[in-house]
Amino acid sequence: MADAKSTLLLIPTSGERSKLLSHSDSLALASRGWHCELCGFGLVAAAASTMQAIQVHQPERVILAGIAGGLSDSAAVGSAHWFAGVICDGIGVGEGNAFVSADSLAWKQWAGTDGQSSDSIGDRLELPVPDQTAHSINTLVSVCAASSEAALASRRRSLAGSPPAEAVIAEDMEAFGVAMACRMTSTPCMVVRGISNVAGDRDHSQWQIDLAIQAVAGRLAELD
Repeated sequence: MADAKSTLLLIPTSGERSKLLSHSDSLALASRGWHCELCGFGLVAAAASTMQAIQVHQPERVILAGIAGGLSDSAAVGSAHWFAGVICDGIGVGEGNAFVSADSLAWKQWAGTDGQSSDSIGDRLELPVPDQTAHSINTLVSVCAASSEAALASRRRSLAGSPPAEAVIAEDMEAFGVAMACRMTSTPCMVVRGISNVAGDRDHSQWQIDLAIQAVAGRLAELD
């Protein structure tokens, strides 16, 4: 595909990459000229490796793909979703019910070049989505530690506010770091996640990783 966009496909772990590339016939990555790299596990590794990979490949866009925990009935196990925004949860003061986010304290995670507020970054970043899902306002929350119980998952689901202006339907551990690196290098960033489990459910026998990754491959195959 001669006119395909130069795309950097980032996947957090080797296990997710192996499963996704097993669907390479439907994705046709080689014919698209896409570069596929690991971005690592967690917000810090993902941000650092994304910045490095962008410097090496100079892509027109970055796509982060992998699994996530569902926070909503609309994020059924085995489904996959594009996200129009990502929230970072955990940067601020305190923990649990006493936690106060950086944005709530009027702190920016990135104050901008030379303090210019126009390119500052707080706790939320918008993301482009494919044209066919342009109406979507699904939001992802990125965390340093996945939900260990239903109560924590419920708190994260409530980050949309009341009444909700958006639907926080899943949690992951990389998207905000990848999106921040992309924002700081003026590189469009898209995020697609397959729902492998209900957030807070640590019984891996209930997880559906293969099904979630297969759904992600289907979403990626829709792209130009």
